[in-house]
This record gives sequence, C-alpha cells and structure tokens, in this order.
Amino acid sequence: MAKVDRRERCRCGSGKRAKRCCGVSVRAEVEDRARAELSELVHAVCGPLLRHSGAELHALLAQVTELPRLEASLAWPLPRIHPPEVEAVRAAVDAEDLEGVKAALPAAVAAVDSQMGRAHLARTLLGMRDAGRLHPDLAAAAVVDLASGSPQLLTASLVQALVRDARVARSPDGLILARS
Repeated sequence: MAKVDRRERCRCGSGKRAKRCCGVSVRAEVEDRARAELSELVHAVCGPLLRHSGAELHALLAQVTELPRLEASLAWPLPRIHPPEVEAVRAAVDAEDLEGVKAALPAAVAAVDSQMGRAHLARTLLGMRDAGRLHPDLAAAAVVDLASGSPQLLTASLVQALVRDARVARSPDGLILARS
C-alpha cells in the first residue's frame, strides 16, 4: 500500500486530511526515525566499550548522571507549558523538597520521555565528544544509556532543566529575570 501524505485527503472517505483522520501519525513516524537514529548511533559508538570490564562499564554509567550538571546543553528541553507531572517536580524543586522531587520524578520523566528528545541528547553528547569536551568512552556509555530506554540520563537531564528553570522568572512580556 502506498504511503499517504498527511496533507492529502484520507482514504477512508471522510473528506478530512489524512493528518486529522485515521491514516497518518506524523509523531509516530518521527519517533520511529529517532529510535532508528539512536540505534545507528549505538552501533557507531559502542565499539570502544567492548574492551571495558563490567566494573569499568558500571563506573562509566555512574558518571553519566553527572553530565547534565556539568554541561548546560544536556538539560532536557522543557515545553513552554509544563505537563502536570513536570510541574509537580518543578514545585518541589522551588520548595527545595528533596523527598517531593524524588516522589514526583518518575511520573515527570514518563511524561516528557521521547525518542526525539533522547536522539537530541545523543547528538549533543557526540558533538561534545567530537569537540574534545567529553571522553569518547563516556559519550558512548551515555548514548547506550539513552538508546536502552534507561531513565538514568534522562532523569538527570530533566532535573537539571528544572533546577535551571527554578532560578529564573519570566516577566509578563516574556523577559527572563534571574531569581534572587
């Protein structure tokens, strides 16, 4: 069956454009492409990891969670309007409620997790590696972590984004102001 362009009329006969009807899910296609990209990136970078012992790999993965704190570009891109799950974490960060952050994090990570976001983080990591700002083995471990579906790096990235977001305030006209 030929692929239906999302701007064409749907083949079901409803008269609606395919993107508004039953035939095409653009987001699913983009997510599938991002998943494939992550898989390709893992195959491209995982070679050096094969020479490490299990303990060395464990140590590399333990360092992965520190990366967003050290590099601002690894903070998860927050939507302009936070989903309620993310807002709960942000409120706990604002209140400096560590237990509240820990309790709300799993739901917030699930709410924002996407293959597109993971692929973006993987490309950022490899850019840092290529610029000499990140050891190749650590970059590879982080890319493998992202592609595996692990919440480890994603969680650290989201926390860093929310901590950074908590340090700024927006004026009614959109200006970003530092909070004191």
